[in-house]
Amino acid sequence: MSKAYFTTGVSSFFEMSTSDARRILPPHLHPVEIRPQQGILNVSAFHFRESRVGPYAELVFSVVVPPVVGGWSQHPKAGFFPFMAATTSLESRLLMEELRIPTHPEIIDARFVEREDHMRVQAWCGGEPVVDLTVTLHEWSANSHLLHSYMMDGELRLKADVQISAGRYSMHEKELGRLTLHPHAITRHLTLDGVSASPFREHWLQEGCEEFRPLERI
Repeated sequence: MSKAYFTTGVSSFFEMSTSDARRILPPHLHPVEIRPQQGILNVSAFHFRESRVGPYAELVFSVVVPPVVGGWSQHPKAGFFPFMAATTSLESRLLMEELRIPTHPEIIDARFVEREDHMRVQAWCGGEPVVDLTVTLHEWSANSHLLHSYMMDGELRLKADVQISAGRYSMHEKELGRLTLHPHAITRHLTLDGVSASPFREHWLQEGCEEFRPLERI
């Protein structure tokens, strides 16, 4: 089990072509569509202040897929297939690889710029821009989400429960944020002009915890 505490994080959902989503996903997973032929790309970035590998920041790209229906006590909000991650330290890169999440071999630089009504995250690798993401504020509340993350280890199919809890959490669907993706090895799986520039759902989280539970075979 991996547990890390973050100061801030953002997670936004964008339209992408279903054909791109199917190309990225392994055969046993199927993309969620927001409308016909439009799947969902999730872009998230977190600044962790404490983890077993020290402080670090991460950038993760995922295709949204259906979660596994659980018991009556708690239902997962969504399922994710993280197909590319990047981090700001070697130790955190090794941690992501331990979790079977494909991770770019070079470390990145990341900047989190907070304003009263928005958070802007920029990432570079090797001096080249990778992503510029802005998420806007709705209103703060405390919240906790159970998510499913799906990974592959060769031909082995894996799943992990991921619990994300935040002392301050904002979510809205006002399409006020902005995303710019740059051509780079980190974004190579995406048809960049096929990803919407504005998110249809924006999450901003502060002072929380991400708990990545043990991997399970499926």
